[in-house]
Amino acid sequence: MSTRKRGYYTLSLGGKDRTMHFSMNFWGSFCDILGISLEQIGTAFANGISITTLRAIIYSGLWAFDKEEGNEIDYNEFKVGAWLEDLEAAKLEEIVSVMFESKILGNDLNMGIQRNVKRTTKQGK
Repeated sequence: MSTRKRGYYTLSLGGKDRTMHFSMNFWGSFCDILGISLEQIGTAFANGISITTLRAIIYSGLWAFDKEEGNEIDYNEFKVGAWLEDLEAAKLEEIVSVMFESKILGNDLNMGIQRNVKRTTKQGK
């Protein structure tokens, strides 16, 4: 089972339904795990997504939601890594897509690609 709401993703993982929230808490955890600053987020994805980055995405998403909701944390990064072995590639792609659809500091996280581009009527633009 999976559900999507902007910034949230729920699926069956580790024997139960779990929700990830791609919030500021997520980004804080994600940056801490990878040892990067907010400004370096784009570099974490520059050459594709490594297993370490993927595990950090899933763990941080789960952790953020559970901490925000006061849920028990019954996993660690390594348990999440073991759970990833059972996920299909399509699910992983959906999760990453939802993460990129989330907002950070009030802005769409879009890896520097402008989304709502407005045309100009000025000559040469």
